Order: sequence, then C-alpha cells, then structure tokens
Amino acid sequence: MRMIESLNGLEVAAYRSSAPSVLARFRRATTRIVRTWRNRSALNRLNDLDDHMLLDIGLRREDVRNALISSYYWADPDMHLTITARDRARRHLRSGRPD
Repeated sequence: MRMIESLNGLEVAAYRSSAPSVLARFRRATTRIVRTWRNRSALNRLNDLDDHMLLDIGLRREDVRNALISSYYWADPDMHLTITARDRARRHLRSGRPD
C-alpha cells in the first residue's frame, strides 16, 4: 500500500461522522419550530405595515398575503418572501422602471 492511499483512508475515517444523538435531533427540531414561529409572527407584523413601508423593503401587500396563504401553519414563509423580493428587484434593475 502506498503512503498516499493510507493517508486517504485516514482522512475518510476522520471525516466520517456518527449519527446525531436523540438530544441533538430534539434540539434541531426545537430550533426549527422556534425559528418558524418567529418568522410567522414577523410576517404578521409585516401585514400591519402600510403599503409605502412594504415597498421600501421590496414587498407588496399581496406578497405578504400570498406567503400567508401558500404555506401551511408550521411552514416557514421566509423563503417565499425573500424569493419574491429578489425577483422583483431583478426585474426592476433589468427594466429600469418600477414594477
């Protein structure tokens, strides 16, 4: 066996991770639930803003409503709003006029 082959075998063994413990899985699930709950409450606060404030952050009223409607209760609506705002900004930059 060559030295390089034996080193590669050691590197693979060193990077192999064990399965997460029950505590780690519980912590990850709890963190995900808390993050989703916070994002949902932030979305509800966005719904309280007026249209000019929403446009300042690149959103419209229907974007907030669609995020609320399109996801079930425990789903995180954050990605929906992020993608919507980025797409609108890209279209705005390409066209050179407001959307």
